[in-house]
Amino acid sequence: MNEFQLIKRFFQQPNLAFSNAYLRQGIGDDCATFNIPSEYDLHLSLDTLVEGVHFPFHANPFDIATRSIAVSISDLAAMAAVPIGFTLGITLPSKDEAWLKHFSDGLAQAAQFYQCPLIGGDTTKGPSLVISLQVHGITKAGEGLKRSGAHVGDKVYVSSNLGDGAGALPLVLKEPRLNTGLAEEFYKPIAQIEFSQKIKDHATSCLDVSDGLIQDLNHICTASNVGMNINPDLIPLSQLLVETYGSEQALKYALTGGDDYQLAYTAKHCDHGICIGEVIAGGRVNVLGVDIIEGGFQHF
Repeated sequence: MNEFQLIKRFFQQPNLAFSNAYLRQGIGDDCATFNIPSEYDLHLSLDTLVEGVHFPFHANPFDIATRSIAVSISDLAAMAAVPIGFTLGITLPSKDEAWLKHFSDGLAQAAQFYQCPLIGGDTTKGPSLVISLQVHGITKAGEGLKRSGAHVGDKVYVSSNLGDGAGALPLVLKEPRLNTGLAEEFYKPIAQIEFSQKIKDHATSCLDVSDGLIQDLNHICTASNVGMNINPDLIPLSQLLVETYGSEQALKYALTGGDDYQLAYTAKHCDHGICIGEVIAGGRVNVLGVDIIEGGFQHF
């Protein structure tokens, strides 16, 4: 089976490479083509996931696929963009047809869930598994959320529980194919597309929590030239995380762990999400009553 046969068999299945109102040309030509009305903005984001860095060696290929799409589309959620398509670049160490079948099935499930079709990409052979996805989404012109709109006096919110993704990591490193309990939060996080549509008219700034709450909120502080006071007692933690690690470690995972893919945002007032603090003058995040070294995931 050559490269083109591989693409046709695994990546052109109708529940993965489907069409929508904005896609003029998908897989099968040199480029994909969108027809975007002039009253919309197009948002693009690229993520690269490397085996042994972003997911464990020997993880289930179906789970790798669902995680890859979710963490990529999460960036669209951060800007309140609606997904309209993604491209896939994949480097494979070998041509394992069973692996490809499970991987493409996982892609298809996630593509259907987010209504975000595969529109093109590239496959190549290399020494290790590397997956790159570029996601495309739209908002009404000028209505995309940014990191730079927070104002002193705004409240700080998160969309839901934090820390589960970081709490899952030690478990999946020990047992890469575990996909229940906390491990499900690692392999199958839900990009908060629907939630972002609920807050887009209220939020003054927004991002997704991928590298740890403190580090990510500091990105908003830097972009908006503000500070924040965060009340750790208000940070939502799942019962499963607390039962597994205890409340102190659970809070640490929530503050610095990352891999949550929930939204953190500011607003004068919002009926959605959980308020965890407020925006103040200054330039950094303060976690009240907690002596914790600022952390979060960094590659270098």
